[in-house]
Amino acid sequence: MMKKKLDIVFSGVGGQGVVVLSDIFCEAAMLEDYDVTKAEIHGMAQRGGSIVAYARIGTKVESPLIETREADAIVGFEVLETARTLPMLKDNGTVIVNLKFISPSCQSGGVERKSMEELMELLKAKALVYEVDGTGIAQTLGNTLVVNTVLLGALSALPEIPLRAESFQQAIADRLNGKHIDLNLKAFQLGRECIQK
Repeated sequence: MMKKKLDIVFSGVGGQGVVVLSDIFCEAAMLEDYDVTKAEIHGMAQRGGSIVAYARIGTKVESPLIETREADAIVGFEVLETARTLPMLKDNGTVIVNLKFISPSCQSGGVERKSMEELMELLKAKALVYEVDGTGIAQTLGNTLVVNTVLLGALSALPEIPLRAESFQQAIADRLNGKHIDLNLKAFQLGRECIQK
């Protein structure tokens, strides 16, 4: 039995498929009759800037926004953006992070740049972290656009996620172009296996 609600934050940059991933997650939840809300913060996403999507599921969910320190899990498409959303995570929350690092092109005033290693240490100090080489898996499948489906597979395998794998697979088939369904289902399964090991 699922607790009253489950709050997930998806973070990355424009063009990585953050919104598509959150849409498929929400569709899988609706297939199992959960109440679902979602919201997105795009910023300069069309120019490769940050993008964050919130997905909330439960027996009754009234607001699409997740408050600071209330997210159960963060799914990060790259290390820096994952670290930026870390304040959203509750104590003892879970992070799934794609092992990709996009160095910022400029530095914010007064903010010290950190290396990928330093950011990973920060994540591990505050959360249960699952490292997923989504980019590497996608490359072995011959299409780097399936990183988001790899991460969805990893998310679906977390013990706190109450949704069946079949619901995710149906949502993938419903949302994606017919010629890419098999590829995405394979990426989804490989993502699941990263967590199940």
